[in-house]
Amino acid sequence: MRWRCLFLGLGAALATSVLAAPAHATTEPRGVVIVVPGQFVGALPYGPMADTLRADGYLPVVLDLKGFAMAADAEAVARAVDTAAGEHPDTPISLVTHSVGAVSSRYYLRALGGGEKVDTYIAMGAPQYGSPGGCGQPVGAEVCPGSEFMTALNAGDDTPGTTAYYSVRSEREWTDGRLDGGQCRMTPFPTLGNGGADHTLEAVLPPVLSQVRTALTGDCAGDYVDEPDGAISADATLFPSGIPFG
Repeated sequence: MRWRCLFLGLGAALATSVLAAPAHATTEPRGVVIVVPGQFVGALPYGPMADTLRADGYLPVVLDLKGFAMAADAEAVARAVDTAAGEHPDTPISLVTHSVGAVSSRYYLRALGGGEKVDTYIAMGAPQYGSPGGCGQPVGAEVCPGSEFMTALNAGDDTPGTTAYYSVRSEREWTDGRLDGGQCRMTPFPTLGNGGADHTLEAVLPPVLSQVRTALTGDCAGDYVDEPDGAISADATLFPSGIPFG
């Protein structure tokens, strides 16, 4: 799939990164940040982000998910959130999500009660209304625009509960990441090329990490938009800069 994250060539450089702090820290963290990866990626490429968040005082937990089944991944997110809440009952919990990881995480927020448990949801390069790259694929086909899964996910309020919703993307990302309801749309960062490189490398790009850190503090470095329910169509979210899908 063209929109999936491949991160080729990064494995060796990131192999020594520690992806999660010990479960029982001596001091309470500033917040628990659960990182949900994009398709096929797994946990490894998010090591530098985890290291930076740890240095900021957060407890990062990077999930090792493949992004093949949205509902199953949402259950894994639910377990991670419940574990974090049990170990740190008075600590804010945030989700930092990438690509289809943003979709499965939003399914958790909407369908599995996560909207009352998660303080902040940050989506990087998210195909929130679907991507044609999922159509006809053996895995992740739920994210095809107009699928039963995407139609149900985007019926009614896209941003339920008490969670604060943030969108991070490049100027030429393949999908614009919009949601109806209240959402902070961080100012798109300058593109590296045709949008594909941006999407692939989002988790390790300094502008993305800067925006994630800003969002975790509750600031909106962009525009806060509250669109009416049903105001967004799948077609309108695709290729905002006219990028062909070849």
